[in-house]
Amino acid sequence: MAATKKNPIILYDIPNANGASWSPNPYRTRLSLNYKGLPYRIEYVAYPDIEPKMKALGVAPVSNTFPYYTLPVIADPSSHPDGKPTYVADSFEIAVYLDDKYPTPTYPAIFAPGTRSLQHILTTQYYPATVSNIRLTIMPRMLHLFDARSVEYLKRTRGHMLEPYPDDVISQKWTEAEEKFSSLSKSAELNDGTMDAGPFITGHTVSFIDFALGGLIHWVKSIEGEDSYYLKKIFEWQGGRWKRHWEGIQKIENMSSQVN
Repeated sequence: MAATKKNPIILYDIPNANGASWSPNPYRTRLSLNYKGLPYRIEYVAYPDIEPKMKALGVAPVSNTFPYYTLPVIADPSSHPDGKPTYVADSFEIAVYLDDKYPTPTYPAIFAPGTRSLQHILTTQYYPATVSNIRLTIMPRMLHLFDARSVEYLKRTRGHMLEPYPDDVISQKWTEAEEKFSSLSKSAELNDGTMDAGPFITGHTVSFIDFALGGLIHWVKSIEGEDSYYLKKIFEWQGGRWKRHWEGIQKIENMSSQVN
């Protein structure tokens, strides 16, 4: 049975102190659901509650090391009236599941035929290397997003990742980040001037790596603010390519299939 507005997919996400989205990986899944037009509702789970909540639902750990449980997770309604939903963790695995369960031509595909392995390489190997310097410098600045309980939990479990860098190190890391994005842009430019030209990595057709990049921008914007120095910096790189990319992502965000 396909998800419906009355019985939608549940997306488990991490809230900020105001109960709003900020986290990059659940944002990938939000975009996946929007793009496919699948009805979903969001259930927010604060950092300290993720592991006990997922254990209570019977969701398997996603890692053998801490953190054992991470979000996003989705609950897809069962095809049987009294059956348990199907739980899927990890944004990439969720996208694969959604394409399999809700295939073309009824629903648009996140992965073009034959590209899952390539998208996996891009997302798990190329993407982390491209964005690592941004993540390292922005992560120590994110505690203001959360309530006191989540701040205490993060300091206790991830304190080593929250130590700020000296200004000169931050400057160097952003220089290196721009170089990485410049390399990515040169590859994306191969579509420019062709019939496939568009704002995304593969031109006018969005793919999962675009959702990953959109998640990064969403994260920086949530932490630093819409008019922040760092967000403007990214949007200025490579002649505004990433601003145009974000505008394309926002069109998918704005065609939301979320239900209340």
